[in-house]
Amino acid sequence: MAADGSHMHQDPAFKFLSGGGETGRLIAAFDWAATPLGRIEEWPQSLKTSVSLVLRSQVPIVMLWGPDGVMIYNDAYSVFAGGRHPKLLGSNVREGWPEVADFNDNVMKVVLRGGTLAYRDQKLTLYRSGQPEPVWMNLDYSPILDESGEPAGVMAIVVETTAKVAAETWQAGERERQRQMFEQAPGFIAIMTGPDHVFELTNAAYRQLVGHRDVLGLPVRQALPEVQGQGFFELLDQVYQSGEPFVGTSLKAFLQREPGAPKQERFLDLIYQPVRGADGSVVGIFAQGIDVTDRLVAEEALRRSEAQFRSLAEAMPNHVWTSRADGYLDWFNPQVYDFSGAAAGELDGQGWAEIVHPDDAVDAAQKWQAALASEIPYETEFRLRRHDGSYRWHLARAVPIRDAMGTVTKWIGTNTDIDDQKQAAQALHESERRLQLSQNAAGIAALELDIASGMVIGSEGFWDLWGLSPRDSVHISVLENIVLPEDKDVRSTQETRRKGTANPNVEYRVRRPDTGEIRWLSRNIDFVHDEAGRPIKMFGVMQDITERREAQARQKMLTHELEHRIKNILAMVSAIASQTLRNTDIDTARNTFNERLRALANAHDILNNASWTGAPLNEVVENSTAVFPTEQITISGPSLAINPKMALSLALAVNELGTNALKYGALSVPEGRVTIEWMIEPGETRDMLTWRWLERGGPGVTPPERRGFGSFLIERVFGADFNGSVRIEYDPDGVECVLTAPSPSPDLSGVKERQGPQSDG
Repeated sequence: MAADGSHMHQDPAFKFLSGGGETGRLIAAFDWAATPLGRIEEWPQSLKTSVSLVLRSQVPIVMLWGPDGVMIYNDAYSVFAGGRHPKLLGSNVREGWPEVADFNDNVMKVVLRGGTLAYRDQKLTLYRSGQPEPVWMNLDYSPILDESGEPAGVMAIVVETTAKVAAETWQAGERERQRQMFEQAPGFIAIMTGPDHVFELTNAAYRQLVGHRDVLGLPVRQALPEVQGQGFFELLDQVYQSGEPFVGTSLKAFLQREPGAPKQERFLDLIYQPVRGADGSVVGIFAQGIDVTDRLVAEEALRRSEAQFRSLAEAMPNHVWTSRADGYLDWFNPQVYDFSGAAAGELDGQGWAEIVHPDDAVDAAQKWQAALASEIPYETEFRLRRHDGSYRWHLARAVPIRDAMGTVTKWIGTNTDIDDQKQAAQALHESERRLQLSQNAAGIAALELDIASGMVIGSEGFWDLWGLSPRDSVHISVLENIVLPEDKDVRSTQETRRKGTANPNVEYRVRRPDTGEIRWLSRNIDFVHDEAGRPIKMFGVMQDITERREAQARQKMLTHELEHRIKNILAMVSAIASQTLRNTDIDTARNTFNERLRALANAHDILNNASWTGAPLNEVVENSTAVFPTEQITISGPSLAINPKMALSLALAVNELGTNALKYGALSVPEGRVTIEWMIEPGETRDMLTWRWLERGGPGVTPPERRGFGSFLIERVFGADFNGSVRIEYDPDGVECVLTAPSPSPDLSGVKERQGPQSDG
């Protein structure tokens, strides 16, 4: 039966648990009958005595009783057990701490055989609160003897040292970090102890200073014999004896930096700091310093360099100036002052802007600020005011000067007078522009061919001549492929160019790649030869002569056309004269002949206005009817262009019909009317033209007894020239003449068709 904790003071069997604290009460209440130990009343005296000792100890102790290692422990151990308490109480140690079962199994085997074990700062990983955690402990194991003197259990004293180990680890890390800091320090460090200044510690920089000698454990006079007589040993003795630190800068020392090598001159900045013991007395010296030899050498070199720079800058004809890293101009050579007339110091800082032309000052300042911000070289052009008030163009350049770390420390700049070059360049530019404008006005483009490479360079209008987009250059083969194949025999070839025998003046056609249009080009060239007489460059000019060639073609065509038309006109006049003068009196013939010639002349006027390319049909009709009573004539029809032959025959036909109407028909009386109309109607294969002359309101009509020239002209010539047929009806109400022909479709480019005016009689 488990006993209640209150029995500890009442039942003698539980008296040994008195003073056992909270864990003692738990032991009293525990059901030990369920364990190999049995009821607590039946425990042997050796077990009770051991438990009593454990419970009263302030040190964490756990007993592992019997072969299974049943656990009984005190309050101090319950704190160590953490979340495992109180379940550990009465459990087998291998099951209570399964994560270290192998470790405890070894303990049980060794100690139950009468042995002892001791561990210091033993690391184990325990699950005291459900999570693995490393734990360091001091562990002491010894056997507990029963009444027969045999080991019956294990007494384990458990002292956790995790905090101590962590502190020691941190301290060791700190010492290592300090050692690393000393070792990696850029300055040299050494610690010497005792009156003989024995080296206890040196870093890499110190070892490098003394030639990587192993001086640890040696007195300074033995370690560095070459320093004897240079005063450093005496300084160490003084600091050790007085306890006062020593600080020195740029101290000269001669050191042997390689075995057997001669001594080198070095310059040192150093501090000797006394190190005191616990009683305040000096026990050593801490030496710290920097080898400043390279710095002093660099400074001296810089001073010499600056002196050389000043001498050179003052001797240069150019303006030379310097600036601080922040852009403040702090020095100008004498040439700047001679040029500007300014007094020394007047141009410092922002003063230099006073001599910059007002139109250039803002741009120059912005570029200067941009260069300062980006730390890239500064370059600009501006005008500077000379002492006489005139301005001259200067090219300003400045470069940043950097230190060993790449930091800009200074700027050095120059101003170069480029006014003469500017003026010459401007004059050249204007000359080239005038030449270019002249070439553009004349439609001329220039070319340059490098014969060796075959690359062509063209002027501003050159590429447009060839239908190409502007570019720097192109291979000659690209241009050759644009020339029409049938004209390629007139262009230069690689062989003729190489020999310089290419035809200097040629004309050929090209098909523009951009529009597909065919254009005529003329090319005139000449060659530049080397000293051996071999052509090396080909220069030339080109011009688009398409309009000229087309004009020449038109002129040739017009000449042939004029010859043909003159013959036709003479033939027509001859026919008119022959037919008019036949079987009539001379006066009538003269009047009729004049009227017919007038109609022919009117038609010629219309054709002349259109350069004999054609004429609007309505204009031919209107001009031909202008001599008749126009108030009695109505004209209507769509705009339509006809060729010259059609226009002449139409004019003569209208004149004949109008003359007859004026003598015998509708125009012979005031109430008569003539309608002239035409229309286009779709046919089976092509559109058809119907042209009609219709008379109404005149005297009664009877067919003529004979057919004269007018009828022949209308029925035969008029119809034939339109490739159609003409029908004349002599209806009693009035004459009707109808032309039926295919709709005219001549090549009438340039003829402006106009909607014919309509007149109502």
